[in-house]
Amino acid sequence: MDGRPEISLDVHGEEFCRRNYEIYDDLRSRCPVAWSPEHGGHWLLTDYDSVFEATRDDELFYSRAGAGIRDPELDAGYLAEMPPIQTDPPLTGQMRALTSRYLSPGVVNGLEPAMRVIADELIDTFIERGEADLIKELTTPLPARVILRLLNFDESRWPEWVVYVHTLIHGPEGGEDPESVRPKMRDAIISEIMRRQELGTADDMVGSILNGKVDGRELTPEEKFGYVLLLLFGGMDTTSGLAGNALVEMSKQPQLKQQLLDDPDLMGTATEEFLRHGSPTQGLARTVSRDAEFHGQQLKEGDRVLLLWASGNRDPKVFDHPDKIELDRHPNRHMAFGVGQHRCLGSNLARSMFKVLMTQILQRIPDFVMLDEEPVRFTDAASVYAPRSLPVRFTPGKRVGSANTASTSGVSQ
Repeated sequence: MDGRPEISLDVHGEEFCRRNYEIYDDLRSRCPVAWSPEHGGHWLLTDYDSVFEATRDDELFYSRAGAGIRDPELDAGYLAEMPPIQTDPPLTGQMRALTSRYLSPGVVNGLEPAMRVIADELIDTFIERGEADLIKELTTPLPARVILRLLNFDESRWPEWVVYVHTLIHGPEGGEDPESVRPKMRDAIISEIMRRQELGTADDMVGSILNGKVDGRELTPEEKFGYVLLLLFGGMDTTSGLAGNALVEMSKQPQLKQQLLDDPDLMGTATEEFLRHGSPTQGLARTVSRDAEFHGQQLKEGDRVLLLWASGNRDPKVFDHPDKIELDRHPNRHMAFGVGQHRCLGSNLARSMFKVLMTQILQRIPDFVMLDEEPVRFTDAASVYAPRSLPVRFTPGKRVGSANTASTSGVSQ
């Protein structure tokens, strides 16, 4: 159509989930900026240079129209407009400033001892069995409990919130029916916001959202709701996906585990490499603000564009042997958290949670192996590329403390 390279690709389909990296390799080599007629039509950016440039150009590629490419009623964001991800500069920076201080490296580092306690409580519930589902019993509940604690929500309700978040992001396979979950989650968030407003000012993220100002005004009720919703989505799903992807690779390639066991100081660069190689958020969408030529293609005002960070992170022009996991890779200019003003607000928290999860697993169940050849994944990889379940076997060990089984029991996904 109009001379543009076209490929019929449904990034929310099961085939894409099975072959996403193979598809990326093909598109980068043939047409790194290509058009798909699926979901109303949109561009796919797959090489590092085009993704990096588009992510930094907030004037040409704006965000206020939403970050998904499906029909709105099929996307999690259907519940609300979600700042700061669905804003544009200068509003983006002002929205981020409301919560960024609670997610700074210093604050997050101070949370790591509490994260280790949670991780040990969770591992205690299954370590004597010699088998577990690491997704359902560890990598899902830990991030959920941490984000609820940061929001000053009732942490014991984490299984309920996980079902809400997974259902809205992954569809029915995440838990219940999305149509029934939407009003439940809406009511739960509104109830928490009302409770916090009645309690008065609190020095935390939710308090800053409820009492903060942008452009000299308070946030609208819709903005407050959407901001809290975004924090729940970001805090409960992507870190578990990152950890799950890494555990799959370590089970398939035991030498990766051994490297980290032999040299724990590698965990810093290893975290960046697992982010590059197994980016859970494959990409997000933008909208074109005006007719423009971009990397040899003619974009039109109103076109939707999917920036595929995960594909850029496997671009051989930037990364040597991109399909290989090199735990000491340096430099590593991956885009797993995005680039520019829309870079992931919770990147510091995600890194810390991942390091705590990997460290405690390697210390306490270092010989874990997957029971299946391949993990069971959520089929919509464009939302989050992540295992849905990861049954493993390991040598049984001892508990390190008195686990609170009431708050760390598994959750159905």
